[in-house]
Amino acid sequence: MILHNNRIFSILLLLLFFASCLSSQTRTDLYIETVHRDSLDATYFVPTTPKPPDGYPAILFVHGFSLSKDWDTSNCSFYSKVGYLAMCYSVRGHGKSTGGSTIMSIKERSDLAEVLNFLKSIPDVDSTKIGLSGGSQGGLHGLWAIADSLPVKAVSSDVIVPHWASDMLMNGSVRRTVLLLLQTNLGVRFDPIRDTLWNFIRNDNYDAFATCFIPDRDVDTSILNRKSIPSLRLLKWQDHYFSAANGIAAFENYVGPKKMYMGTRGHFSDAVESERLYQSSTVTRWLDYFLRDQQNGILDEPAYSYAYSSLHMDTSGYFTWTRIDEPSWPPVGIETRKFYLAGDSTLRFSPSLHLDSFTILNDYLNPAYTFDTAYIEGFKGPRFNVLIPQRTLVFRSPVLWDDVLWIGAPKMKFFVQSEYESFPLHAQIYEEDNSGRKYFINRINFTARHWIPGTSGWIEVEGIEHAHKFSRGSKIRIELTNIDKTNRQFLGEFPFVVPMFAQTSATIIADASHPCYVELPMIGDPTSVASISNGIPDQFELSQNYPNPFNPSTKINYQLPIDSWVTINVYNLLGQEVMTLVNKDKKVGKYEIGFNGEKLSSGVYFYRLTIQPDHNSQVFTKVRKMMLVK
Repeated sequence: MILHNNRIFSILLLLLFFASCLSSQTRTDLYIETVHRDSLDATYFVPTTPKPPDGYPAILFVHGFSLSKDWDTSNCSFYSKVGYLAMCYSVRGHGKSTGGSTIMSIKERSDLAEVLNFLKSIPDVDSTKIGLSGGSQGGLHGLWAIADSLPVKAVSSDVIVPHWASDMLMNGSVRRTVLLLLQTNLGVRFDPIRDTLWNFIRNDNYDAFATCFIPDRDVDTSILNRKSIPSLRLLKWQDHYFSAANGIAAFENYVGPKKMYMGTRGHFSDAVESERLYQSSTVTRWLDYFLRDQQNGILDEPAYSYAYSSLHMDTSGYFTWTRIDEPSWPPVGIETRKFYLAGDSTLRFSPSLHLDSFTILNDYLNPAYTFDTAYIEGFKGPRFNVLIPQRTLVFRSPVLWDDVLWIGAPKMKFFVQSEYESFPLHAQIYEEDNSGRKYFINRINFTARHWIPGTSGWIEVEGIEHAHKFSRGSKIRIELTNIDKTNRQFLGEFPFVVPMFAQTSATIIADASHPCYVELPMIGDPTSVASISNGIPDQFELSQNYPNPFNPSTKINYQLPIDSWVTINVYNLLGQEVMTLVNKDKKVGKYEIGFNGEKLSSGVYFYRLTIQPDHNSQVFTKVRKMMLVK
């Protein structure tokens, strides 16, 4: 009996051993020698599942700046368990790799080619099915792999744009995150070029910095966009390093199989778990489709997915985010809306006929307080706030009657006079709710660098792209300031761009000949405003439906200043009537009607309001577009 129990115990141990073998992988740690005589610390995992006839499909994971291969070993382990040979390495100057970081430049690009050639040479690898996945610095490696025609079959590239170096110097401003790249305290060992770049920054030598920094770091899109390697790209509206506009423009012209996400989660944008899970799943499906031949339908889905922010916020200061798929970009129905600055601190929908002027001061109250001291203090705190105070001008729109959706890059066009060669002028865009609370959304940064003192001229620049729904009952609030600090709960106390250590000022001059405005691309009509004087409308109006896009229901508002016969019909793109929503006599007032497209297919539809006050009056008609997305 004892012998029998011992045999059972031995068999159980043997079964547990085989089970552990089936669920584990073989890990190999090594160093890859480069032509620069550096050693890159690398690790790869080989599955224990049966090897396919041509070898395992492989994925190279590349980490972000200031991290190391340890960031990706868990990814490698996970993907190895499902049949990939997965590899990661520490980029030069990171982790245990030798050499110095040139801050995402030529040497890192050369190293990538050698690492991929090594991965391709591993006997267990199917050299025709290698993928690359990374974010930030790692995402840039993915763009390099495409542009240089390296041996990869599919790429997933997160939180990066091709012209990333230029983007960090957008409109003459230097993003504070440039300083994090140059002075990180997280263990990066730098090439001597870092010291040259840092001295340009600390002495405000913008032109020299741009000349030295940009050329070897931007990816040439004229080369990139001629390649056909399948490319998945993920961009974030609130990214503190790289704004989405250049990434979108490059993606639109890319000729290979492609898919793009624009939303949140990464580089200090809102940390929303549902968006993280969606992106993670999309990356896996993208790699599985091209490397493991899984027919998961990802290429049959719309090429674009975007998420827009809206109120309410959670306790962490993160917006609510809603995701929508689009077959093309930009979405149908966007119109540019101009918000003109007025002397009574309002935003108007037409230029003022009066002469108004608004001065932005940049006070520098103690020249002994230098960039070096302010950098150590993080450009914040009591001393910084007193010696370089933030000066702000506030402008508000009328109350919004409808939800309106901002999608795209904001723009400001101001006629400016200044006595200084350089000056800052930043625009911050907020939503202000009906209780007067403001919620920062995004920004436009501008720093004049070669202004002719004493002259006047136009400033016309774009800001950072975003997608945000302003809620009905709120106001659009724009603040003009010399220092771009906000009330955002996460990092709002830090200036988004490096402040100017100089006494300057700039005056915006607005009149009939020089209309000055901030422009937002929008779906919906912000000019439809709630009447606060009385409840009787003063004109016929048909408002943009909300929400828009919608699935499957939306609402349509209209108003009548007099009793009228009202008809509202819905049409498809062919002009065929698909539904009648209203066809009856209505009393004076404001109305809301629901529309349900559950039985209709996705696409663009039109709704037309026809109003006949009486047989002797002129018929009023108005047509608007709406987008049904399923």
